[in-house]
Amino acid sequence: MLEEAPLDNSFRFRQVRDQSELLCEALSPEDCNLQAMPDTSPLKWHVAHTTWFFETFILVPFLSHYRLFDEQFQVLFNSYYNGIGKQHPRPKRHLLSRPSLDEVMSYRRHVNQAMAELLDCPPEADQKEINARLILGLNHEQQHQELMLTDLKYNFACNPLLPVY
Repeated sequence: MLEEAPLDNSFRFRQVRDQSELLCEALSPEDCNLQAMPDTSPLKWHVAHTTWFFETFILVPFLSHYRLFDEQFQVLFNSYYNGIGKQHPRPKRHLLSRPSLDEVMSYRRHVNQAMAELLDCPPEADQKEINARLILGLNHEQQHQELMLTDLKYNFACNPLLPVY
């Protein structure tokens, strides 16, 4: 039996990030902003929050010339990281009609490009810590992919038209 070659960080990053975007591809912007109860979150928020994670915990500390896409996103898309700063209340995430889904996807592209730059040439002294945070971030994003599906299932079940995903 052949052993699988280890995937490089850039490939793994793109693979996981692309999957989140694929989950949203067949949905309307309205679908992506649904939150039928306080324990769910809009899909738009999930994709922005996972982007915020990479920006906050990898890019800001390890890519010296990196600039935040939008400082207000630090509050809007922080979930429960109290040590990092304030958060927008979870039960009110569906009220965030702005930023638009298009702007959130632009935010993802901005962060993805910066992450590609960092992962292609990480500072040697920081490589171990970047790898550890990358693994954490990728697992975190995969957890949110599961939440995206369960939240969407609940949100769609609340619609009398019973949309199908």
